[in-house]
Amino acid sequence: STWPESIQTTKLADEDEKLSKEEKLQKAQKIVCDDEYQDARTEITRNVTECMNGLIEQTRNSQGRAAAIFSDMYLKLEIGVGILVCLMMLMCLSVRKLIVKPLISYNESIQLGEIFPVIGAAELQNLAVTYNKVYQENEETQKLMRHEAEHDALTDLLNRGSFEKVLDIYENGESPFAMILLDVDTFKFVNDTYGHAMGDKILKEAASLLKRTFRSIDYICRIGGDEFAIVMVEMTSDLAYTIREKISNINQTLSKGEKEYPGVSLSVGVAFSDRKNPGKNIFKDADQALYYVKEHGKHGCSFYGEHTEKEN
Repeated sequence: STWPESIQTTKLADEDEKLSKEEKLQKAQKIVCDDEYQDARTEITRNVTECMNGLIEQTRNSQGRAAAIFSDMYLKLEIGVGILVCLMMLMCLSVRKLIVKPLISYNESIQLGEIFPVIGAAELQNLAVTYNKVYQENEETQKLMRHEAEHDALTDLLNRGSFEKVLDIYENGESPFAMILLDVDTFKFVNDTYGHAMGDKILKEAASLLKRTFRSIDYICRIGGDEFAIVMVEMTSDLAYTIREKISNINQTLSKGEKEYPGVSLSVGVAFSDRKNPGKNIFKDADQALYYVKEHGKHGCSFYGEHTEKEN
């Protein structure tokens, strides 16, 4: 009853049923121990081994192919990551060169008040070109506005506002200079007789002569209707003769007159920054010297301190 069911249900052949127990045992022993059984057992064992070996080889092949596929995918992934990193670095360098550096340069140019360098990406280059064009146009406009604000419209000399700024700088500085005040003699008579157009022509001629006679470093200004002022820089009282000569030459030219305008002259008063016994300020001292000339015949040049008894 303890035998497996497959054995219990097995039926022997008729000839085996006829055998006695001893004969059945002998036949069974013969079956188990004969060569056919051993060959069958060996064949089964061999087949099982070959099957196992086949399975093992197939498994190894599958693993090898999987490992190869994984290695190939990993290599491709590494290459892809490497290419991505290179592209990102290239992109960063391109962005820095084409966008960041130009923007930094533009910011520096704005702080320095300069035009933009035309560098970087095409869009930024177009921006730089447009900005530079607008900048230059604005600069020209500002120059024109400054010129108009600082200069007299009729004679193109510096105006009174500019004169006061220049005089303040030199009065508070240490460089020697001469303050020269000039009036056109009988200018009201010329205006009343010949008209304002002729008066304007005389003022333009006087301004032109002053610019040609004095140095380019001197400040020549129109401070009133027929009043002019000159701040002659790097000038000391021992060089007064040079001013007298310049005024004399201008008066010779103006007094001759031409067909275009009647003869006129200039009255001139001069005060030096190194003058002796200075008054309240150099402008008033020069005006005092001018007043002396106008009270003594006009058409001439007087220096502060030259006629002390008259000035006092």
